[in-house]
Amino acid sequence: MKDRRVFEKKDKDLLDFARPYLSEAFPNPDRQGCPHDAALRALAFNPRESEPTVTEHLATCSPCFRRYSELLAELKSQSRVEARLSFTRISAWSKAHPALAGTAALCMLLIVIGVGLLLHGIRQPNSPPMDIHRKPNPTEPLNPTVAYSPFSLDLSALSPVRGSGSAAETQRRVPVPSSPFDLTLTLPLASAEGRYDLKLTAGSGTVWSKSTQAYLHEGLTLIRVEADFRQVPAGSYNLEVESSTGIRLVQPVSIEAALPNSTERKR
Repeated sequence: MKDRRVFEKKDKDLLDFARPYLSEAFPNPDRQGCPHDAALRALAFNPRESEPTVTEHLATCSPCFRRYSELLAELKSQSRVEARLSFTRISAWSKAHPALAGTAALCMLLIVIGVGLLLHGIRQPNSPPMDIHRKPNPTEPLNPTVAYSPFSLDLSALSPVRGSGSAAETQRRVPVPSSPFDLTLTLPLASAEGRYDLKLTAGSGTVWSKSTQAYLHEGLTLIRVEADFRQVPAGSYNLEVESSTGIRLVQPVSIEAALPNSTERKR
């Protein structure tokens, strides 16, 4: 048992060491050569059954590495049982892909990173320039390979919540589907672009969370993110949106079956 815990800690330390670098070092705005989202999900949920090439791709593609990190976070937050099994999943991932485990693997990882930098630096003479800071196009799905239905929430009338306060009791609770959906949030006027943390909470517990970027589109500050609440029990929750500067919005919601004949809900 002690040896297993030491092994799991080494796996986690290795991932923590590599994560900041791999999350930003290899921008791939055109998503060239990227695997389907289902392949990244398989790596996160069933690492022993995933393809080794997917793991190799993560070492040279920051968008896919960030998506894989989001899937791990989503997996961890789904239930307390999954949280207790998170280290076991990391261990299984390393055993399934030993090329990335241990001290020797770190050297191999650095070699892969170096090759990735070289490949990213070699461009065809007629290829268009890469736009690293390209904003998401609101008319195109975040992940066209997954059947996520569009769903919108207008939070423009919400007032920021101070401290650890909750939503006002007078706020109307908005129904949200339990099926996978491509969520678009409209933030209050003049909300800043940048990083935002999203959470679905019940009482003091968090049942779903994700971090993403807000961007301006036709004068509105929008957030687009994939959400899948199929594992969340039906009931009443709060959708919390917090900026990197501490501005926090809270919208009461209720998780329901797939909502028919509507893709937008407003306060």
